[in-house]
Parts: sequence; C-alpha cells; structure tokens
Amino acid sequence: MENQIWLITAATGGFGESLAKYALSRGDKVVATSRTMKKLNEKFGGESENFLPFELKFEGDLQVKFKALVEATQKKFGRIDNLVNNAGYGLLGIVEETSEADLRTQFEVNVFAPFLLTQAALKLMRPQAIKDGGSVDKVVARIFNLSSIGGFRTSGASTPYCMSKFAVSALSEGLNLELNQFGIRAINVMPTGFRTEFLGDSLKTGANAIRDYDEFRSATIEKFKAYNGKQPGDPTTFGPVMFEISRQAMPAQYLFMGSSAFKNAEQKMALVMADMNDTRSIAGEAMDFKDATASAFDKPMRNK
Repeated sequence: MENQIWLITAATGGFGESLAKYALSRGDKVVATSRTMKKLNEKFGGESENFLPFELKFEGDLQVKFKALVEATQKKFGRIDNLVNNAGYGLLGIVEETSEADLRTQFEVNVFAPFLLTQAALKLMRPQAIKDGGSVDKVVARIFNLSSIGGFRTSGASTPYCMSKFAVSALSEGLNLELNQFGIRAINVMPTGFRTEFLGDSLKTGANAIRDYDEFRSATIEKFKAYNGKQPGDPTTFGPVMFEISRQAMPAQYLFMGSSAFKNAEQKMALVMADMNDTRSIAGEAMDFKDATASAFDKPMRNK
C-alpha cells in the first residue's frame, strides 16, 4: 500500500493531533499546522523526512497564507492526497444575544478558512487527480471537512456555531458534485461527544446578556460544563478511523462519529420525514405548474 500525503490544520490537539500522529506511525507523510511553531515542535519534534510543521494563524490575508502553505507542501512532498480542514472553534450563544462581530469571526474561522484553503489546495489536487486517472469510478484524493453533528441538527444556545457547521456541510456536498468527475471525494465529518478541547479552550460565548434568557442560558452553560471531560467519544480513535477511510476505494460522503452522532442524526431524519409526510399533500405537487421541468436539485446526491 502506497504511503499518502496529509495536510492537516490545527494538528496540536484533539482530532488533529490524533490523526497526524497515527498517520505518521503508519508511514504516511504529514504537513501539520498550528498557531505556534513551538506547539508543533513540542508535539512532533520538528521537521523530518516525513513531517513538515507550518505555523498558521487564521487572521490577516488568508489567501496569501494558504497559498504559501500549499506551495510548502508541494515543495516538501510533491502532492496532497488528503486535505483535512480541522481548525475551528465553537461560539455558543442565543441568537438575540450574539453580536454581529462575534458571528462574523465565527464564520471567518469555521467557514471562510476551510473554503479558501480548499480553493488553494485544489490548485494542486485537481491536476494531480487528473494525472492519476481519477474519475467518478476511481477516487484518488480526499477532502475531509470537519463539520459536526451541529452541522446536521442544532442544539440549544449553539445556533451561531451550528450555522457555521451547516455551511461546512454544504461545502462538502457541493464539492462532491463538482469534483467527483476528477476522483476527488469530499467527506463531511460529523462528530459529537468527544473529549477534545472543544468545550474548553475551543469554546467561546456571546457577551450581550438579556435578562429574559438568564435561566435558559445558565442551565445550558452548566450542562456543557458538566459534560466536559465526560463525553463518551475517545479522540485517539479518530486517527485510525480516518486512516481507514483514506484507504477505501469509495469512501462515504457522510461520516458520523460517535454513538451520539448516529442517534441524533436518526432523530433529525425521523422528524424531517414525519413533517414531510404531514405536509406533502398540500405543499408538494399541489404547488407545481403542470408543465414544470426537472429542478437542478433533482440530481442524485450520491455519485456511487
């Protein structure tokens, strides 16, 4: 089995660290980013034949930074087989209490950053996939976008974060429709309930408190605090699972992670189906013109 090249953002903790270390242990080559080179050196011991550390702060001109990251990757390893958009944070807050500035910052990091990095990486990955003979029937490269179960259904007092992750999920779906012809698979990764830094250093809250929400807000925050450190998911299992997916001939487009993610997704799908069944007779074909043609949305979402 040939070794693969991984580009992983936010690789000095949680999911990113698990994946980077596991991929290296299996002989793959890794480009890992972190906000500080010091953290990368502490975790991985500096640059080596199979490892390239890259300091990356999600601020300033991201297009310039991402171009430099991809160029450094190409210079070191020649290609990217797996792009992992892992960096992000959670902005908890009630809609009415969330400032525009906080929401924009959430989207800058969670949405614009993976969007722009994917654009930059595809400048290398698309020609590479064509050269490798990639097609609808042959996946030769993968883009793993770290969404969340919050990108499939929302939870209380986390609407700003969930909005950003719904956007990431849409990015993955759209990429598959565009890139399947080249054999590049976008995989929407939706974990929940893992013991990472998400409910610690990676969690932010809104600052515009409204008294009417005090009880609801306090109860939600206390619930998150009680849950932190007791989540069922083990982040060290992330690396082996991702590595296995990278070796599959036709990997899934939707990758739920953790038993809670599967349970919550099933609950959401059951609710949607129930509402569709309740409203189809008055809001389905009854609202269509008789001479209507097929919609662009009628195309099957699964390529294979």
